[in-house]
Amino acid sequence: MTDHSEARPVSDAIQSYAKRAMAVQSEFSEKLIEANQHWFEQIQIESNEAWELFRRFNSTASVAEKITALQDWAKGATARSANDATYAIETARSLGTIELNLFARKTSDVDEAIQEAA
Repeated sequence: MTDHSEARPVSDAIQSYAKRAMAVQSEFSEKLIEANQHWFEQIQIESNEAWELFRRFNSTASVAEKITALQDWAKGATARSANDATYAIETARSLGTIELNLFARKTSDVDEAIQEAA
């Protein structure tokens, strides 16, 4: 018969890994929710900016003012795009780091449990 005391360290190691996996999944989900909220806010900002450009462009008959309105919008769009790219890169890095935490095992705990079971 199998001695249950031998299986206990392995069981503890599996349970420890499962807890760590749940923690990583929770952290990953929180980061995704944060990113999702950020992009929804960016959609709202871009929508507002587009409507403002439309309003400014159509409220004047002057070609110079229309050009100024387009230039202002282009400057803002370029700055927002650069910020969006930076945010996307940082978010991808953060998600990658969080995901790596799942695979970075605590070798001492697992190895000790396996050696004790053997």
